[in-house]
Amino acid sequence: MKTGPVCIITGASGGIASGIARELSARDYRLILLSRSGCGDLAEELDQTGIAGSVLVEADMEAAAALAIERHGRLDCAVFSGGRQADILKAYDIAPAPPASGESFSFDPAYLREPFDIPFEAWHANYDMNVLGPMRLLKAVLPPMRAQGAGAFVALSGIEALQPRMPYPLGPNRLALHGFAKLLSDRFAGDGIRINCVAPGLMENAADEFPDGWKEMVPAGRYGAVSEIAATVAFLLSPEAGYITGQTLVADGGVNRNAGL
Repeated sequence: MKTGPVCIITGASGGIASGIARELSARDYRLILLSRSGCGDLAEELDQTGIAGSVLVEADMEAAAALAIERHGRLDCAVFSGGRQADILKAYDIAPAPPASGESFSFDPAYLREPFDIPFEAWHANYDMNVLGPMRLLKAVLPPMRAQGAGAFVALSGIEALQPRMPYPLGPNRLALHGFAKLLSDRFAGDGIRINCVAPGLMENAADEFPDGWKEMVPAGRYGAVSEIAATVAFLLSPEAGYITGQTLVADGGVNRNAGL
């Protein structure tokens, strides 16, 4: 039986969030795994608790926090992972982006995607998911964390926020998430609660989506491993990161090494 810290992870049915769940479970964490499907398979695999819900619904975030307290009597941390930009564009039937070259990863004057071809509704949907979604989760987990006098919160972001790129036009929305992390860390650091973001770079689990030549833009010469992001998040949740708050930790193989935060 696991006896370690209690953590909520959203979007845990796949991708990086499921990797984080496996990493934390291996470190003896007790997990509440949330996704629209309920994370049944992963919860069974890890012998953890799954719950169906959406990060777009405040009541679902509150239910996940309440379940953590009901099952384990405390709530030590939470990790937010939301929807992908590509899924939002697909939901609004937006035409695929033009093929992108290695040069398009930084700046290519010949790459002529039109940002205003994306309806404002899609911008709002992305903001609702990837900025307000983390805030809904944080609002739900704050009361038990403040009562305990300690807690850690990590939101997954992306490098397209740090250096906007035309192939990912919705990316700058995430800059608001970084700003809110700083603002809210100012407010709640005195309560012992740390709030940070992690911005993964080009990841191996999405390698089939990247155009030819993009890997060569990474100084490390390879795509990032899900296990590496999971270990990074685990560090930020741990007591070893006890003096880190209000930060965006960039894990991208050196792509944005010159970007100011």
